Amino acid sequence: MQIRKQGEIKMNKTAKIINISNVSGGVGKSTTAIELATYFGMQGKKVLIVDADMQASATDCIGAKGQPLTIKELQAMDEKIESGTNFINVLDECLIENVASDLCEVLDDPDMIEDVIVPTEHMNVSLLPASIRLCQADKNLSDDRTRSAVDRLVCAFENVQDRYDYILIDNSPAQTLVSTNTLLASDLNIIPVKLDRKSIKGMIVSLKNTITIAKRNKKNVDLKVLFTMVSPRGKTEKNLIPWFRKHMDDMIFQTIIPYQKKPTQDASMMNRQVVLTNTNVGNAYKSLGEEIIALLENKD
Repeated sequence: MQIRKQGEIKMNKTAKIINISNVSGGVGKSTTAIELATYFGMQGKKVLIVDADMQASATDCIGAKGQPLTIKELQAMDEKIESGTNFINVLDECLIENVASDLCEVLDDPDMIEDVIVPTEHMNVSLLPASIRLCQADKNLSDDRTRSAVDRLVCAFENVQDRYDYILIDNSPAQTLVSTNTLLASDLNIIPVKLDRKSIKGMIVSLKNTITIAKRNKKNVDLKVLFTMVSPRGKTEKNLIPWFRKHMDDMIFQTIIPYQKKPTQDASMMNRQVVLTNTNVGNAYKSLGEEIIALLENKD
């Protein structure tokens, strides 16, 4: 897993579009999208990360919005609070920076995509941001009774897909017309799954919904399940993973993302990616990136 030198770009084309979704929350959808985008960028791939979740976790993280919670930043916030500024306002100002334009505009007008994409501080990674306005986007799509309501992202990506090697989409848990758009625009659909009942139920619903939507729209889909936050010594995991592999076979990634609290927490607080660290979880995301590259680029 060699990392290319900074600025070294490997051009391909057209972009491989990867959709990351699960109707269950807290399974690592945003983390997986962000870590993969960072890793692909390190490998010289041109990457666009699309934030399709109104919580805007990917926008906050990959877009370098807000400040890391360092001791220096905490001290600076203390000074503002002591001078009379409201605590909530100070924290909000530190962590959140509003975006001028977002995916909502692209879903209204696919030709707007080039105007909405923004650069990031991450090597070779651009961002199509999200905001709370996405809740309005789904209503707008629902009001449109034409076929184009589910094809907006397909049309949008046609305008830019020759500029990227990978387009990664981070989804909300909600099943909406926005998520239908992301599914129909993608080449590979990844369902991250924690090995607990809630997440496994979410996987089942996600698989059924994906297959139903794909059949209804005559779309061939590649589905892959990714086990995340796996305890290295967990007895449940040791029993469940082989059982799932037995019955789902090549629908499951070989790579498993382990649970490792400290490096994950440290990276989150510093607004950095764990794939940049030499840790078990960081190396697992590197392996996942390599597995996806082999899977998608060998199809060409």
